[in-house]
Amino acid sequence: MDNLCNISVEIHNSVSEASDDFYEELRRKNYTTPTSYLALVQTYKEMLNYQRGIVPVKIARYQGGLSTLATTNKIVEELKVTLVKLRPEID
Repeated sequence: MDNLCNISVEIHNSVSEASDDFYEELRRKNYTTPTSYLALVQTYKEMLNYQRGIVPVKIARYQGGLSTLATTNKIVEELKVTLVKLRPEID
């Protein structure tokens, strides 16, 4: 929660600076209202929920890949043992 508060302050300051630059360049005012920040919080919540849906899928995918790698390593080890046994016949 502290990080969210800190980034909100940072966003507020950067919007104020950008609004000043906008006014200096185009002589047009830009107003930041409480509704703007409510929209920011709403967007944050939507992105958080979206990421909460994606992360478990990615974790499952990586775990599947890790199990495939483990299975492949077992097979390779078995093939190495078989190769050592068959080496005299091959020579």
